Amino acid sequence: MTPDQILVAHIVRALCLIAVVGLVARRRAHLCWSFLAYLVVVLSYNTLVTFWPDQFFKAWFWILGHGIFDALRMAIAFELAYRTFQAFPAANATARRLLFGVLVATSLALVGIPGTASSSVVLLEWQPRVLTGTIWLINGLAILITWYRVPVHAYHKALLLAFVPYLLIFTTLLSLIKQWGSSFFPYAQALEPIAFMVLVGFWAWSSWRDEPQPQASPALVRRLQPWRA
Repeated sequence: MTPDQILVAHIVRALCLIAVVGLVARRRAHLCWSFLAYLVVVLSYNTLVTFWPDQFFKAWFWILGHGIFDALRMAIAFELAYRTFQAFPAANATARRLLFGVLVATSLALVGIPGTASSSVVLLEWQPRVLTGTIWLINGLAILITWYRVPVHAYHKALLLAFVPYLLIFTTLLSLIKQWGSSFFPYAQALEPIAFMVLVGFWAWSSWRDEPQPQASPALVRRLQPWRA
């Protein structure tokens, strides 16, 4: 790893730790347990790669780590959908159909990739398709929230709004590597950690900021916000 990569990794690790402590201290971990698990996995991955690069700064560990990240991002989207729409039957039914449709479409997109594919094929073919499915899912949830005018917790909104730009940047970088070849890889390797650092910084800020006061009676808020149960 280069000195710049190590510096960015240290900053990301510090921001992840701030976000985790903020979720626990502000009693917001229960708002999305899968997101807390995601932060812990990112923190663990970052620590292993930074302190033991000879063993873990490898292509196989990158693929393994990002496979886990993909699964956890999907879990976050599913948990947010459940917590947001469970009190609204019509929206909940539509959200279930959306989740099922995205899962089917993503699975079909992965069928054409051979099981014996090399790591470069996994990087350039499998990863963008999974990320695209995640982007569809998160955007679909945002559209449903707007369409049904569902009240959303401020932290849930922060998660939805922050994920999409980063995933779009990551997918774009992978597409550019596929188009321009290995010559672009050093640039992607430098840009992606910076984008992720900004993302984690936003999460760290969101985990500590004060919640905006709801513009409704406390009884109505409790009834419409199942995450407080």
